[in-house]
Amino acid sequence: MTRRPARLVLPLLVSLALFALYWFLRATPLELGRFGDVREAIFGADLRGLFFAAWIPVIFFIVRLIDALAFDVFATRRQHVTAPILLREILSIVLYFLLFAWAVSGIFHYSVTAFLATGTVLAAVLGLALQDTLGNLFSGIALHLEETFRVGDVIRTGDFIGVVEAVRWRGTRIRTFNNNMVVLPNSLLSRERLEIFPRENLNARVLQISIDYHYAPARVIEVLAQAAVNVEGVSHDMPCIARVGGFGDSAVTYEVKYFMRDYAMRDRIDAEVRRAIWYALRRNGMTIPYPIRSVQRYQAPPESGGIVAREELIARLRAVDLLSPLGNEAHEQLAGAARVHLFARGETILRHGAAGDSMFVLHDGHVSVRVADREVARLGAGAVFGEMALLTGERRTADVVAVADVIAIEIAKDALRPVLQNHPELATAISAKVEERRDDLETLRSDGYDEEHKSVLSRIRAYFGL
Repeated sequence: MTRRPARLVLPLLVSLALFALYWFLRATPLELGRFGDVREAIFGADLRGLFFAAWIPVIFFIVRLIDALAFDVFATRRQHVTAPILLREILSIVLYFLLFAWAVSGIFHYSVTAFLATGTVLAAVLGLALQDTLGNLFSGIALHLEETFRVGDVIRTGDFIGVVEAVRWRGTRIRTFNNNMVVLPNSLLSRERLEIFPRENLNARVLQISIDYHYAPARVIEVLAQAAVNVEGVSHDMPCIARVGGFGDSAVTYEVKYFMRDYAMRDRIDAEVRRAIWYALRRNGMTIPYPIRSVQRYQAPPESGGIVAREELIARLRAVDLLSPLGNEAHEQLAGAARVHLFARGETILRHGAAGDSMFVLHDGHVSVRVADREVARLGAGAVFGEMALLTGERRTADVVAVADVIAIEIAKDALRPVLQNHPELATAISAKVEERRDDLETLRSDGYDEEHKSVLSRIRAYFGL
């Protein structure tokens, strides 16, 4: 209340002081030593600069007085609404422009029309540079001329919903229901779909409640409607309505429709209505049912994932030359502990230098064995790779890459250990098979064969603790 009189009185006081100085200097020369009378040098010819400065506070007083009378007095008393800030600012700018143009032309004898003519090009350049700003400005004006919404209304556009707090040049400021401030460009509001919930309008809300099938709809509708009507914030100008909304899997879905005037209180009133309904249902012995489900016990898939049948898996292991010393019982035991893997084309199955304790039997597909990025072998179904890591714990000596979709059987140390512990003599037979495989790759010296055979055998026995 104290700011409004000060906005009017202060310009008048400043103007009176300047006019007093103007009339004083008109009657009294302002001598400054050897410079003589300096009034014209400081304030212009006939003290026009000082005279114009004295009129500036008067212009501010006139514009503010018109603004206060038009919007704070007449508009508020007649329509009982607060004038939009944007409309008041536009009117003030127009009045300032007209009054300053009148003062400049009257005091300095300058043609305002000539200034407007020379500023046409500048106005065009500014108009192109400020297209978005001007678009927001004129969109805001259009929204006010149509009385689309007012301060205090709730609006929803896109993902934003909130209470309108101010409409300015660039955009409309809203406060969301999470108490966040969001500025929406006026051009966006005029272009996008806009949903408005006026503050004094009866705005409807619909809540869905699921009730057990065992209760008669007529009784449920009565309980729901009575519970909602007694909640604070629910308008009594329109009746609360409860109705059957649909039939679900385990409950009847009811809709409770009620009205409110302050849509900004939507979340609070919704919560209060739900709470009142819970108590009302409890008092009347009604329940909100749990969903009905058919439950099926989970059964884990077999280790092989169903990719290879057990009989086929045993047959594949029997065909492996390295495992030929094992008996039928050992093959079946290995098949039960083996794991079957799928590899896509281009996947690296083994990597050079990596630690490992398993070998792979290629059941289907082809792999490429690479050393230093150079292919040294290509293996097909039935081939074995990685056996030294299984038998002695050595690190991988090459990269093995799938060149097609591959099904590989992995035999780990934990799967082979029980077999060798039950039949230690098999270690000697397997080591002999390893040496035979090495003979196929390189020619061994005859005098060094026994020594190398003993070395592999001792490593196998040490690795498996035989």
